[in-house]
Amino acid sequence: MAIGTFHGGRTIAHLTGTNENQRVDIEQDVEGVNRMAVNSTGVVSVEQLFGKPGFAGGHFAIGTYLDCSGIGAVGDTIRIQIVAGCNPSLFPAVDVTYTIVAGDIAAINPETEVRDKIIILLNADVNFKKSWEASKVRNNGIVFITALLRAEVGDRGIIGDFVVSSTGTTVVTQQSTRIVRENTETELARSIDDPRQGILGITGSITIAPGALSNRVSIDARNGGSNAMNVNGTLLVPIIFSILADPIYDLYITEIRLHGVGNGIRFERFLNLNSSLVNGISWNNKSDDLPVGFETIKTTDDLKSRFSSLGGWNLSVNSGGDHFLASKDLGFVTPLVIRKQGSFPIDDLISILVRDSLNQVSGLFLTVHGFRRI
Repeated sequence: MAIGTFHGGRTIAHLTGTNENQRVDIEQDVEGVNRMAVNSTGVVSVEQLFGKPGFAGGHFAIGTYLDCSGIGAVGDTIRIQIVAGCNPSLFPAVDVTYTIVAGDIAAINPETEVRDKIIILLNADVNFKKSWEASKVRNNGIVFITALLRAEVGDRGIIGDFVVSSTGTTVVTQQSTRIVRENTETELARSIDDPRQGILGITGSITIAPGALSNRVSIDARNGGSNAMNVNGTLLVPIIFSILADPIYDLYITEIRLHGVGNGIRFERFLNLNSSLVNGISWNNKSDDLPVGFETIKTTDDLKSRFSSLGGWNLSVNSGGDHFLASKDLGFVTPLVIRKQGSFPIDDLISILVRDSLNQVSGLFLTVHGFRRI
């Protein structure tokens, strides 16, 4: 029991249940007698704690949530209005209008085209950006608005505080006409920031599965139309083999394979060459708009140890040629993700630089395996 405040000749404290999901008030009168707090009719009030996110949020969709028929005609408008906060000079009202143009209607996906333009317009508005931030939900016409101000300061909790309207045949669908921190029904412990609310802690992991067999992909790195990496590259002018972003799908790469043939493969050298590589086979990869580094490969040993996953090396010796395979297993839990074209200013890619002469290697290829998802 934690001591609270002294009020009306009584010390008011709070009693929390063992699961910390409920609490009741305990009153201690001037004579020091503890009593359950009751109202004028003798009813004990028990408060149920609810979890809430720290920041208020709301969203609306261009069109509806179920189809893509939201954009009407040129000249239609979409208007976003949010009332001012408790201090209008600091948290002013927002009133932003976007007008549909011909380019929106001609776009492959008009809803996401308009969504992106509205997000840019809102985030550039001098009144909006004092209190809010607009963002998108991928691959649909939803605009999400999040308060920059924590707790109640960011709430606009009265019906009609948040209104998105349209004219003409353009359609918008709102989640709610207010922006609040919605209660959650499951709670485990009280919030350290506000004892009236709770927080829910969740631990675990998220795994992205490949789905249908048709989503599986196997792609060779190529320079132009060629996938043969046994070429003559130099440090100053490397020959680059790439796997580029797909125009439609995100690619989830779960395995990278270097494979080929070379008669007389030896360790402490590179495959069947008489020496190790001087500059090495290097990488210039980008995943989710971030650089991803792999080890430079200069010797056969590197294929087995530094590059290859445990047990990924495989060598098959046949008459006239040694067939080799080295694989880097990324798995389904931590795949290398290549987002679809246009996701970032510079597209994701896997890029391999050949910086030595590999003409004497009988065959060298890089193949990736994984799956694709929209």
